[in-house]
Amino acid sequence: MKEMGIDKVVNFPFPTPPEPEALKAAERLLISLGALEVPPKVSGFKASKKESFGTRITPLGKTMACFPVSPCYARMIAIGRQEGCLPYIIALVSALTVREIFEVGDLQSDVAEELKEEQRKHRARVAHSKRLWAGVGDSLLLGDLMVLLGAVGATEFAGCTPSFCAAHGLRYKAMAEIRRLRRQLTNAVNSVQSDYEAVLDPKMNPPNAKQVQLLRQIVLSGMPHHVARKMPQTEEQKDKNAYQSMGIEGAVFIHPDSVLVKKQPEFVVYQEVIETSRPYMRGVSAIESEWLPVVLPHLCTFSKPMEEPAPSYHEATGTVHCHMTSTFGRNAWLLPAVDLEYPKSLERFKWFARFLLEGKVIPSLKDNTSFFLSSPSTMIKTWAKLQPRTETFLKTLIAEDVDCKDALIKAWRQNDKYLLSAYCDWLHRDKHAEVMLKWPPVQLG
Repeated sequence: MKEMGIDKVVNFPFPTPPEPEALKAAERLLISLGALEVPPKVSGFKASKKESFGTRITPLGKTMACFPVSPCYARMIAIGRQEGCLPYIIALVSALTVREIFEVGDLQSDVAEELKEEQRKHRARVAHSKRLWAGVGDSLLLGDLMVLLGAVGATEFAGCTPSFCAAHGLRYKAMAEIRRLRRQLTNAVNSVQSDYEAVLDPKMNPPNAKQVQLLRQIVLSGMPHHVARKMPQTEEQKDKNAYQSMGIEGAVFIHPDSVLVKKQPEFVVYQEVIETSRPYMRGVSAIESEWLPVVLPHLCTFSKPMEEPAPSYHEATGTVHCHMTSTFGRNAWLLPAVDLEYPKSLERFKWFARFLLEGKVIPSLKDNTSFFLSSPSTMIKTWAKLQPRTETFLKTLIAEDVDCKDALIKAWRQNDKYLLSAYCDWLHRDKHAEVMLKWPPVQLG
């Protein structure tokens, strides 16, 4: 409905209206997935009590709306192109959407001993197949989703026959439905992303270590509210191997059938929780705690940038980076310090100014540092205002919102003399003429 231009869905005259709270919860989820714009923060006590439910769809949301799956899975497909991961994501989403691909059955007590033994052998074969598909090392960290990938790949390789499915405890109808959905999603991707030709490969090779890591991160980005952390065993919490989920009260546990039940990773993301003798997580994959502030920054509360290690210039992105600690989700799980882009602030401009003067942003400027009247480190000193050249340089950057390399190149494209005067203030007068002749110090193309 958002894609059709109906921004205020809560006010739409449905013939049979859904619960308002359900609509609001859906909108919050879509915002967290990046499908809808984040509503602007309004100051004041009354404003903080009132949420805005008229947000517009984002470009990512428009892409997600093209895929006939739930928003969580649609996001995974929309961002799954990196490093050739898309075929695996399509296969995973198809299997997760169809659900229950394995035959579920308990040993029957009222049958002959011979038949019981046959049932035990069959269950052992199925368990062996799961362990084989899960792999070891990096592959095993993808957990139950690696089992799904292996099942889909092996079934397709064997021609998706009823006999193969029966031998490996797979439901033939489910596997046939996964094949149909894979084809449908592949066609949908090709219609949306015309520059990318997705192929339905029946003999899909297992993902490599780099792809497995990316798949775990993509799954995390698609299921942000299905993160759980292992709980420390205390007097109050005596249950062994209990987890605390971000979205559920009380302890949850990895399902006994999961290939990760013995590994018990510190952090996991799961597909669903089912209630049997206990609340069990199914479809479990291991994740790393340091991914949370990078993949899900909107669910983290960050500390101020740390002084040690000191901020640095990130050449690959052309931005200033720093280390910050954070807490995650409503449970405020404390996360370790990670290297992140420096948040928008006056300090970011100061650090960018320092790195620019040092020649880290534009390497050709490094040759001029021996002619400086002050050290570039002056830019971040508390007494920097005492030197007019630092204030002039800083204000010139702020005026054009230049706090990264891309913004600097853009400013030079609009005005090739931008920053020249402020830069010359740092140089000995004998160097001015040479710098003016070579300004700007990059090829704009």
